[in-house]
Amino acid sequence: MKGKKRYINLTERERSKLEIGYKSGKKNTFRTRCHYILLSDQGFSMKEICKIHSISQISLGKWYTRYEEQGIEGLHTAKGPGRPQIVRIDNEADSKLFEKWVEDNAQNLKPVLVEIEKHFGKTISKRTLQRILKKRTISGNASDELPQVNPTNLNTN
Repeated sequence: MKGKKRYINLTERERSKLEIGYKSGKKNTFRTRCHYILLSDQGFSMKEICKIHSISQISLGKWYTRYEEQGIEGLHTAKGPGRPQIVRIDNEADSKLFEKWVEDNAQNLKPVLVEIEKHFGKTISKRTLQRILKKRTISGNASDELPQVNPTNLNTN
């Protein structure tokens, strides 16, 4: 048994907001979700949109419902579970500053904790700092420190 065909009909204002979101939204997922709604307004069926974007009809139906209930704001990704990070070192300048503090005080992390508190305005424990440093090392920096092996010098006997 087939269900009722579901389309989203937009006003001119809603359509222009979605087009702006589709063209200049910060995140790709948001832009894609705007595209779902715009395609529906253009008369594409749920099956066609699902085929275009390689998603399930259940997922698409959820995004339709969120759009109908919350408008364009409902297409943004909701905050996930878990506690937010205390200190995020995302930008290049902060990252280099952080690395300098750690290099200058590699054997004693207390001065680094003081600098973090001054610069970011947040207090963190020594253990939290150690976890941050460990994550940064695992993310790829440690591979730079591995010795280089010349394949021509390998003995294959």
